[in-house]
Amino acid sequence: MILNRRYSPTNFKFFTWLLRFTYGNWLKWKYRITAINTELFKELKPPFIMVGNHTTLLDPFIASTFVPFPIHWVASDGNMRNPIMRFMLIKLVGSIPKSKAIPDIETVNWIVDLVKHKHSVVGMYPEGQSTWTGTPAPVFLSSAKLLRLLRVPVVLVKTNGGYLAKPRWSHVRRQGKVEVSFSLLFSPEQLHKMELSTIDRLLNEALCYDDSAWCKQKSLQFKSTKGAESLELALYICPSCGERASMHSSGNLFTCRQCGFTIEYQYDSSFLLSSKGNRESYLPPFDEAPFLDSIVSWNSFQSRLLYRCLSGPERVNLEAPFFFDEPVKLKRGKRMDRMETLIIGRIELYIDRLEFHDTRNAKLESIVFPIEQIDGEGVLKWNFFEFYNGMNVYRVVFKDKKASGRKYSDAISVLHQISGSHFPGR
Repeated sequence: MILNRRYSPTNFKFFTWLLRFTYGNWLKWKYRITAINTELFKELKPPFIMVGNHTTLLDPFIASTFVPFPIHWVASDGNMRNPIMRFMLIKLVGSIPKSKAIPDIETVNWIVDLVKHKHSVVGMYPEGQSTWTGTPAPVFLSSAKLLRLLRVPVVLVKTNGGYLAKPRWSHVRRQGKVEVSFSLLFSPEQLHKMELSTIDRLLNEALCYDDSAWCKQKSLQFKSTKGAESLELALYICPSCGERASMHSSGNLFTCRQCGFTIEYQYDSSFLLSSKGNRESYLPPFDEAPFLDSIVSWNSFQSRLLYRCLSGPERVNLEAPFFFDEPVKLKRGKRMDRMETLIIGRIELYIDRLEFHDTRNAKLESIVFPIEQIDGEGVLKWNFFEFYNGMNVYRVVFKDKKASGRKYSDAISVLHQISGSHFPGR
């Protein structure tokens, strides 16, 4: 059990100032960041809430660089299981722990205390996770409920270009331009008068964005010699032959090992077709929009094919694993506690269960999780696949940095949807 006293978020203003003028200035220089309407903070003083679109893992650092007040960002507790990171994030910069994809009344209590009693600034990304495609995910209704409960000013920090400069699936920074704009989204008076549904609708509209479309509109380029590297973390199904986990990236090329289908990643995030492959396609023609415009259409196709493979007449063989990877580590922990390694070996996903086998010691029993007992499945950072079973959180660490944890999260979410065991709070 996590104690409020032990994990109470605190913020050292000197450390915040130091980060802003060291790492913050480096970010502004390296990512060519332009800030719009920072004059807002000459009039607006804490307490207030800051909400933003989650374009990249760097978003909190970028926003904090331009705000003259310490910000207590709501962050996944998965980032805080290392004692050093826990101390830095909670005690030095005052991050607020949140269990990923699971409602947490303790987190709400911390936010209320910081805003109402300590008159602080709290920052959050209502999408719940950074984008895989450069477009938004639906906002949880709980965000609108929280804003109406607090009834303090709500500031929108809108980021354009963050996804293209450092996509979630990439370890490589790209040379381009990032814009960050600040505006007052809601006043306390508006939150008092508005219906909850209206707050939710306006919040979703405010956080809507499309980085690829913005890039093309501005005629920008995000140059890199390794533009496609690790793209298989996000796109794991070939649109030509439909093979699963067959995509491989190298430099700016993205190729299917099964059929040879190949595209070249462009500086504006679009795709240039190099080879259709040697199999009949699922989504012809490859040389026309919208498929080659951006990652969005491919991701949409991937989601549809994944659903077809796991349901209906095209449902896959029960006896064969749908996805598998080796070697992996299976770790177990609770909230922010240090995790212990249970197995080093192989992960296998079937349509009714998730299995782990230790390949070092055949005497160790395999660990099996029925799909209906898995909750809160998601991806931490690039490719740590995490899920909950009861009060325990499990993390799968892949030795191969290009092994997709997202494919397991996506498939299990589809299986929950099909079976009707889709958990509330996701």
